Amino acid sequence: MIIVTMDTLALPSVIPVFGTSEGTVGERSPSIEGRRLWNLLFAQYNGSIILLVDERDDKEHIDHWLRVEGFKPSMIDYAHDNEPRSKVQAAARLRNAFGNLHWFVDIDPHSAQLAIEEGLPTLIAVAPSVPRAEWRTDKEQVTRPWASLVSEIERQKLMRSEANWGEKE
Repeated sequence: MIIVTMDTLALPSVIPVFGTSEGTVGERSPSIEGRRLWNLLFAQYNGSIILLVDERDDKEHIDHWLRVEGFKPSMIDYAHDNEPRSKVQAAARLRNAFGNLHWFVDIDPHSAQLAIEEGLPTLIAVAPSVPRAEWRTDKEQVTRPWASLVSEIERQKLMRSEANWGEKE
């Protein structure tokens, strides 16, 4: 049995929901790396994958999102919220109920640490799309002044016009 968190499959939402740093399930796009990992684990473990989702998410939206994106978990279980401790408690509860847990898979290093402390075999999936600054929902957006954009364009035009493409340096 494998337990995969929803964050492993879906990138953070661009539109945060009031009071949280995440959007609704329907606003999240699937992670390419998460899909590859899912397909690999699905084939290796004969589809014995439990998806761990935040219980505050709308269950109908989750079912619809999974159908549309082509994910077929053998079971969906719900953590109290999307905090690391809640996810690990839900995974430990599933291990105690079913036994024989092969992997707990998440993208959060803190939940991975807690899972290891709980004695859960843990796989942390860190893909380039997760830690990249443009995907972070807590990143402060700084807009560049128009003058700096114009000067950058002029600098690049000058560099191109001065380049002698036939010579090697």
